[in-house]
Amino acid sequence: MDMKTYKELNEVIYSDRLKNGLTVKMIPKKGYHSVYAVLFTEFGSIDHEFIPRGEKKYQTFPYGVAHFLEHKLFETRAGDISQVFSAQGASINAYTSNTKTVFLCSFTKNKRQNIETLLDFVQEPFFSDQSVEDEKSIISQEILMYKDDPDWILTQGLIENLYPDHPVRIDVAGTSESVESITLDMLNKNYLTFYHPDNLQMVLVGNIDPVETLQWIKHNQGKKFYPKPMKIERMINTKSGKPVTKSRNITVSVNLAKVSVGVKGHCFELGEKEAFRHILCMEILLDLLFGETSANYLSLYDKNLIDDSFSYDYIFERGFDYVSIGGDSRLPKELAETIQTILLNSSQNPDMTPAHFSLVKKKMIGESIQSLNSLGYIAQEFVDQPFSELTIFDYLSVLKSISFEELQHVAKDFFRADQMSVFTVDPKRQ
Repeated sequence: MDMKTYKELNEVIYSDRLKNGLTVKMIPKKGYHSVYAVLFTEFGSIDHEFIPRGEKKYQTFPYGVAHFLEHKLFETRAGDISQVFSAQGASINAYTSNTKTVFLCSFTKNKRQNIETLLDFVQEPFFSDQSVEDEKSIISQEILMYKDDPDWILTQGLIENLYPDHPVRIDVAGTSESVESITLDMLNKNYLTFYHPDNLQMVLVGNIDPVETLQWIKHNQGKKFYPKPMKIERMINTKSGKPVTKSRNITVSVNLAKVSVGVKGHCFELGEKEAFRHILCMEILLDLLFGETSANYLSLYDKNLIDDSFSYDYIFERGFDYVSIGGDSRLPKELAETIQTILLNSSQNPDMTPAHFSLVKKKMIGESIQSLNSLGYIAQEFVDQPFSELTIFDYLSVLKSISFEELQHVAKDFFRADQMSVFTVDPKRQ
């Protein structure tokens, strides 16, 4: 078992890679009573074309299989696994993203029992033709529900603009048509390929003894048989042939228009250290230009262009990255134009100064230290950025080393007019 110590933060990461390939990372936290456990696989909605385990040719599967599998794993021979966890004093949740499927569990007692239950229900699937058919209507209803959500429409619409021929343009759950075409054989092929321990990571944060906990996990895994690990061959078209859709809108039953400005990135292929640094640079940059300490934010608010729904984010995933900025607005066109002007002229913007840069960095350092009190936040960061060398505990040292000149270079490189897009959700006129 490896141990990495962060003396400045008084944090330690214990990690091991088991014989079957399962990666385990443990962060003990003194003074805490609870444990936060996460088990996740590098398998999401964009992974729909790959070579299945034991085969030689690429196969294309319907959109939504990863999400479908997440649903089905909760059904075990013993019934709904949520009830089992509840009886053991634990809560369980799960979600599927574009690149991952994540199972989250928290508890204060029955540690070994809950850890092994988490491993067992994910690693011992129980599928049948009838249960697969029954699930289709449930997921189809979920898809229809999201299509009535204006915020989902806004987010998905912008992604479709930025990535017109990338699988990320399809909702994580798939479409009603794609879900209907999913079969038991398809689920088994996807499960055997992506749920091998070699593609799984387990992260435990909180009141744990690393040595004892690792023994429990090794004992659990030692009772299970898996074929040898293999490299997963995925095919994702990251080199888009279609240009960004510059502007698009849709009319929906909302009281106030919603608008989002996006910028398609090109940094998802960076190496681990460069990617980690780039993500932090983008977070600082967006906070500089649109955070509550910026003159831009106050101006947008004073002009009645934004309200409390205004937000900004940088998404960095395997195969794509992009910026999104926006929210509800009485003047969506003017807001979109103003945001684009700020981005394209960031080097001359009054908020882009060394003094403001220093203020934002200090604020982010304080927030980072405070966030380390949250077990769930720590575990989630290991999921969101599953780098092998760098973690949330490297955040402070890298953040402190970023210079204002570096930030200016990142802004000039990233904010390009030809990669910008606007999506608007307009209210229906009476």
